[in-house]
Amino acid sequence: MELTEKDAMALVKEGLLCVEFGEYDEAIENYDKALKIIETAEIYLNKGDLFVETELFQEAIQCYDKAIELDPNDSLIWYNKGVVLTDIEELDEAIQCYDKAIELESDYSDAWYNKAELLKHKGLEKEATICFEKVKELERN
Repeated sequence: MELTEKDAMALVKEGLLCVEFGEYDEAIENYDKALKIIETAEIYLNKGDLFVETELFQEAIQCYDKAIELDPNDSLIWYNKGVVLTDIEELDEAIQCYDKAIELESDYSDAWYNKAELLKHKGLEKEATICFEKVKELERN
């Protein structure tokens, strides 16, 4: 019997439930089975998020990169990759990811905020202030 996209999405949902219960190995198995049926950015995003939760940051980046290949216009993928890069102190690359998330979704206040924090950390106060002001503006609306 040939498995369908619907089967893949059921495996993803099962994987998400496994994550909820801390069954990470089983979640990975479900995501991998789903990816054998169909490769989607969503599945790679979920798998990447799981790797972040288990502090396997390089694996997470690989998943986010694959997700970006499949859907380069998803701001959440770029944002999540930026968060991981921040965690491993790849600040310039993280800023680039936040910039891409902002380019795709100009009102992405979390991306603006994280970018501001990194700019501040790098001593770029003027640029950081501009980003913090944007966050304030977005939060008011």
